[in-house]
Amino acid sequence: MNKDETITLGGQEFPVAPLTLGQLRQAGPAFTRIGIDTPEGMGAQSTIIYLAMHAANPKVTAADVDSIVGVTFPELKKAVEVVAKLMGVEMRAVEPGEAKPVEPAASKTSNGSTSMAA
Repeated sequence: MNKDETITLGGQEFPVAPLTLGQLRQAGPAFTRIGIDTPEGMGAQSTIIYLAMHAANPKVTAADVDSIVGVTFPELKKAVEVVAKLMGVEMRAVEPGEAKPVEPAASKTSNGSTSMAA
C-alpha cells in the first residue's frame, strides 16, 4: 500500500493518506453509519473522506470537502472504499442470500451482570 493515494470527487483528484490514531477514533464510528439513504449516512461518508484528505494535507477543512462540486454517488462510494483500505477495513458486498452482520446480543452471566455475546 502506498503511503499516499488519491480519490476522485467531482472529476478532480485529491490526495488522501493513512489516518492518525486520533482520526481512526473518529472514522471508526462513522463506518457504522455509512449509507446514502439518510443525512447521517451521507455525513459519515463526508467525515471519512475529510479525515483522509486532511491527513494528506492539513490545510484541507471539512468545509472544503463539503464544497466539492459535481460529486457522483459512484465516486463517493469508491472514495470511501479507498479510505477504508487505507484504514485496513475490508469492504465487501453481501452476497445474495447471505445474512447481513448483526449486533451481538446481550446476555445475562451467571452472576447476573449483562455481557455481550460474540
